[in-house]
Amino acid sequence: AFAATSTSDSFSAPGAGKNPVFLAKVIARKVLALLAPSDEEDVTQTGEMILILKDVVLGISLGVLTISILIFLDHRGVVHFQSAHDFRNTAFQLLSDPETMANIEESSDLKFMTIAKYESKRNEIDSVAEKIASNEEVLKKRTEELEAKKKEIEGIKDEYEKLVGDPLLQLGSYCGSCSWGGGKTCDARVQFLKDTYNTRPIQAKLSAMTHESCVKK
Repeated sequence: AFAATSTSDSFSAPGAGKNPVFLAKVIARKVLALLAPSDEEDVTQTGEMILILKDVVLGISLGVLTISILIFLDHRGVVHFQSAHDFRNTAFQLLSDPETMANIEESSDLKFMTIAKYESKRNEIDSVAEKIASNEEVLKKRTEELEAKKKEIEGIKDEYEKLVGDPLLQLGSYCGSCSWGGGKTCDARVQFLKDTYNTRPIQAKLSAMTHESCVKK
């Protein structure tokens, strides 16, 4: 005899007993229903996993905090734990090792230094920024002076060209390489007047041209 089943599992449909495809579909649905967990079971399992993770994280945090407090108390001399003392000494030795510090700095992409050294570097950086700002102001001032000199030179150049082209002065006939006398050239005479008497270049050339040898024929 067969045990009682639900209405959805009964084979009372017309032709059900003679249709093997229908019977296979019903059996497959039954197997899947037994194997698939319900939504309530999923929620329960997820909640249990979250509680376990919380307990693990809380336990690790409390453990690290306890070890840190013990090491601090041992460092202050409030209590004495030989294991904490040994751990602290070992940590200090590792941090004092240049090779270990180099590896830590390389892996963390950080640079460790003392407070005094950090303050020194910081002051140096700040002073460099001030120097850069000061140099920028000087550069700006010099640039303005240079522009003013360029304008002044342009004005003098125009005046010089006018004087050179003046037929009365005949500066175009000046011969600098010619002999002025005393074994000196006309250019040497002009330079002498400029250096000794602070004579302007055009005036010095006109003075040199008083010698006929400094005038081109």
